[in-house]
Amino acid sequence: MPTVEELIERARKNEDIARRLFDIEVQIMNIGHCSDFFDQLLSLVADKFNIENVWVSLTDSPVNDHLLRSIGRDKKQDKNPLLHIMATMDFLQATQSSREPILVNDGFKKYRYLIPAPIYPKLGSMAILPLVVDGKIIGSLNLGDSSTDRYEPSKDSFFLKQLAVKASISLTGVSIREKISFLATRDPLTLLRNRREMEESLDRELSRSRRHHDPLALVFIDCDDFKLVNDTYGHDCGDMYLKYVANKLIDMTRKGDMVFRFAGDEFVLLLPNQNTSDAELIAGRIKDHLSESPMAYRGLQVSVAISYGSISTDQLVEPTYKTLLKAADEKLYEMKKHKPPRCSLIDVLDLH
Repeated sequence: MPTVEELIERARKNEDIARRLFDIEVQIMNIGHCSDFFDQLLSLVADKFNIENVWVSLTDSPVNDHLLRSIGRDKKQDKNPLLHIMATMDFLQATQSSREPILVNDGFKKYRYLIPAPIYPKLGSMAILPLVVDGKIIGSLNLGDSSTDRYEPSKDSFFLKQLAVKASISLTGVSIREKISFLATRDPLTLLRNRREMEESLDRELSRSRRHHDPLALVFIDCDDFKLVNDTYGHDCGDMYLKYVANKLIDMTRKGDMVFRFAGDEFVLLLPNQNTSDAELIAGRIKDHLSESPMAYRGLQVSVAISYGSISTDQLVEPTYKTLLKAADEKLYEMKKHKPPRCSLIDVLDLH
């Protein structure tokens, strides 16, 4: 039976662990972005508890799509060993969908898919703490040590479960806040950045352009046949048409470029470090590609035609948000004015 001194010492240790867990919770509960959350969580856990290896394993389940997109990760890439992406079935088979911490100091082969390759040879023991978001297990927070004793399976896992719960609750909050922020700046149909976000981005990029003396190009795009397609085949087809164009614009622009849905069937491209001739080439390639790549709809091939106007800061004396948009809109109007009218179904569809 433990002595009074031993009980007091144990209480002090438990109080110290609880305080460190609370410190972690306070620092992660109000983080705004998932990428920052994982960086902070891993750093804090390693520092507060002097743990040799701390990493997160995330499943490639569709439920994690927003999370993986948020942290800038592709399901097929694993560039950062501390954020380890793995197949959902491998995770579930290894953990048996356990919502309790799993302590291991032998038989690591069963859990090999959870462990990044550089860490695997160093492990003497590990703790697997499930991360639960919206009632679903989305992966685990993992703690590893070279000692076989630290996470010996018979040890009490009460505080490890507390850490798992605190991490899961905080991650749920971060994910919700990030989704709300995402939706506030996105067009709900195409998921492109919306007009409000365009205004803020354009102001910011104009400031950067002035500061670094780099050109900034803007392309205003209008879909020529959208009204005819919408009137003929209904709003479902019209919605598909807009999403199709949006996805093509994303696919055909660089990582640093920005694509916005301005209004209706109008889109705006913001192209940093591009002059007008560069923008013309980019817009021309997009126009040609769309005209050669009709959208499949219920066995039909719906043609896609656009008009555009492009302008760059190097063409304006004192470029502003309004003058750039106005100049690009005027060029768009000129292109549309000189296009032949398209008003029959034969123009819209290429029937096979």
